[in-house]
Amino acid sequence: MSATGCRGPAWAVIAGGGTGGHIYPGLAVAEALADAGRAELHFVVSRRRLDSEVVAAAGFAATGICARGFQRRIAAANLRAACALACGVWQCWGVLARTSPKVVLAQGGYVSAACAIAARLRGVPVVVLEANAVAGAANRLSARWAKACATAFDGTALAGAVRTGLPVRAAIARMHPDSPQGTAGGEARSAARAALGVAESRRLVLVTGGSQGSRRLNAAVDGACALLEDRSEVTVRHLVGQAGANQAPSPPSEDPHRGLHYQRLAYEHDMPAALAAADLVVSRAGGSALAESAAAGRAAVVVPMAGASADHQVANAAALAAAGAAVVIPESELNGQRLATEITDILGDPARLEAMQAAAARFAQPDAAGRVAALLIAAAGERSLP
Repeated sequence: MSATGCRGPAWAVIAGGGTGGHIYPGLAVAEALADAGRAELHFVVSRRRLDSEVVAAAGFAATGICARGFQRRIAAANLRAACALACGVWQCWGVLARTSPKVVLAQGGYVSAACAIAARLRGVPVVVLEANAVAGAANRLSARWAKACATAFDGTALAGAVRTGLPVRAAIARMHPDSPQGTAGGEARSAARAALGVAESRRLVLVTGGSQGSRRLNAAVDGACALLEDRSEVTVRHLVGQAGANQAPSPPSEDPHRGLHYQRLAYEHDMPAALAAADLVVSRAGGSALAESAAAGRAAVVVPMAGASADHQVANAAALAAAGAAVVIPESELNGQRLATEITDILGDPARLEAMQAAAARFAQPDAAGRVAALLIAAAGERSLP
């Protein structure tokens, strides 16, 4: 069933925003709910323009609210964050009053915390979706009154946690080898490469630091590309994000016929195609990035962000590495030489690359969106459609 936006009464409100990792899992759940006959959905997001644009492109209505993260220390900024949270709760109260949902999905972050608090005050059931191995503060709060807590990893410390896996977009879930609508074959890969301008003869390394980007990762990629400039069998598709959008590119070559082929983009508007075309993914260790690369069955080199809340990216990366699907580079060890070495070693060993890809597919939960949708339907006191 195709998804349709809801500007009146909604069956569910899906809350989360500020990063792609707090948007795309909710969109995947929305697709599953629409397929289950519950397409009247409304999103609550941050005021970041990209949030509303991504949700609108998927066919759903969204309301942007006040949201600001708290500092993990005594700071004047926390007073502003508290005021923003109170404002956000008030705005969410209005959204819930207008849409009268049967259930709220809280995806983590302070957008979802505001909506979960408003839902608690209005008596609307809440289901928590935690993307990381270590739960964030917002979800730890919301879990206190949630009907259910869906997690991406085993062992996440939330009351009543059920590992569903992290939902990914349907177009990515279909790449999984076990998908009945599988698009992981050579024909889909060839079509994706043609669309991206990548030759069939090349190995494609997809690099992403998330929608906001990572200056540290971008610098390491520039250094690695300089060392790999003679590798005519490799293409690097580098998504620099907001952090690198205004930086002058420094590729060794943008010529697809000479040496390393380098593509530089601020944002990838067709991530399913990019993953379909890729052989290896280099990324941060956010839950959404890892879930998407695993669902697509792609080997990964992951660089956990140092200083992330409760070191959740370190825990995420460790889980994927333990499954045999990833190599981890600590941020303190990240530089062009180390990154170039890891890329060369993996791409230069076809058996190892294939084993990592198979391990990624085993780690993935391609039916996660349906599992989370089932929890929402149960929390709303309804039965799933046959």
